[in-house]
Amino acid sequence: MLKTRFIGLTNICKSTSTRWQQKIITTRTYIRPHYYNNNEPLSKVIQAQKNPLQIFSRKLNSIDPNKVLWSVIGTNVGVFLMWQYAINSYKQFGDSNWLNVMGKHFISSPEAISNGRYHTLLTSAFSHKSLEHIGLNMLVLYSIGQGVIEAIGASRFLLLYAGAGITASVVGIGYKKYIRPMLEKEKYGRSRDSGFRGGSMGASGSVMAITSFFACAYPRATFLVFFVIPMPAIAVVGLFAAYDIYKASTLESGIVDSAAHIGGVAYGAGYWFLRVRPMLKAGRWRV
Repeated sequence: MLKTRFIGLTNICKSTSTRWQQKIITTRTYIRPHYYNNNEPLSKVIQAQKNPLQIFSRKLNSIDPNKVLWSVIGTNVGVFLMWQYAINSYKQFGDSNWLNVMGKHFISSPEAISNGRYHTLLTSAFSHKSLEHIGLNMLVLYSIGQGVIEAIGASRFLLLYAGAGITASVVGIGYKKYIRPMLEKEKYGRSRDSGFRGGSMGASGSVMAITSFFACAYPRATFLVFFVIPMPAIAVVGLFAAYDIYKASTLESGIVDSAAHIGGVAYGAGYWFLRVRPMLKAGRWRV
């Protein structure tokens, strides 16, 4: 999640080691243990259920994970192209109408919520203005996303992405509106209006949630930090979360919305520990 007008940074990448991939593939199958047999992708019990939401969920889960992942990436790219059109229209023709529309509906902010534009909590999670910002977020999403889809199914993956995006936006707005003014008053003796009440945008909150979920599910998997340094997944996520907490608490988050990152990490970890892990232990997990 990035503060408006700037470029954010989240340097996490999955190792492409063949040995590691084989280990993950054999581990993932455990997440959906008791609802498979040798001939059918889902048990007859689940297939017989007539709930419309479950039927829709099963259809989603039968789609190739790559198609689901590329659909999410494609949506992000589509919104990015809309931003480019709006920016170029303003630069070349002085027409700010489309730029105003994008700013109004694809940036989350305290102002947007106070004016009833609640949809921006989600739409901002697909919104990028710069090539560097979307490139980095989509690289991490592509690296981690397929493994998460194969583990929990497409429908749960989409809910994880959307829920994390909304949560990250809410946490970011709450930080700007309530927590940051308190920290500023404690540090400077007064609350400063220095541009931090503006909006945020980007898929970083959702990407951080997907990454933290993956790290909780497969803590010993290897991530390449800065594409070079191999580290256990859980250590990488923990370090980045600690860094964001430090930046947010010391008012040094700069161009990155660290509070939104924290919200995303918390959502992904919470989904693992409060939803998936308990159902695995009970043997009741189903996609």
